[in-house]
Amino acid sequence: MDQTLILIIFIVAMLGFMFWNQWRMRRQYQQRMEELQVGDEVMTIGGIYGKLTYLDREGGLARLEIAPGVEIHLNIRAISQRVRPAGG
Repeated sequence: MDQTLILIIFIVAMLGFMFWNQWRMRRQYQQRMEELQVGDEVMTIGGIYGKLTYLDREGGLARLEIAPGVEIHLNIRAISQRVRPAGG
């Protein structure tokens, strides 16, 4: 009986840690996305670097200038990270 209880406690603790870790990572990602501003240099999930020229958080849309005069439209979730802030 004691071994079963220890096993159940271990499984519950492991599941709790996994859910807490995923919640924390998701919260950090959302915070990074909220800090994005037009003019920031960013990298997409696919590894494309460019400068944000348009950002619509409610619609989930963004435009990225990848070369002078060349812009691509993408979903805001395709942005992986900010490379450096505007003017940096």
